[in-house]
Amino acid sequence: MLYFIKGNKLHRFPGPKRCGIQRENEKLRDTIPLDVDQCIYCMGRWPGDDE
Repeated sequence: MLYFIKGNKLHRFPGPKRCGIQRENEKLRDTIPLDVDQCIYCMGRWPGDDE
C-alpha cells in the first residue's frame, strides 16, 4: 500500500471515496512515519470495508 502526506496528515493512495483529499505532487511512500497525524477517513476502519 502507498501513502502520501498532505497538510501534516497521512493519506492512502489511492484514497477511499469518503476522503476528499487529492494527491497533487506529494511524494508517495510505502512506510508510515511517526511524526504525522493519520487521516481518519483513509486510515480508519469503517463499516462496510472489505476485510
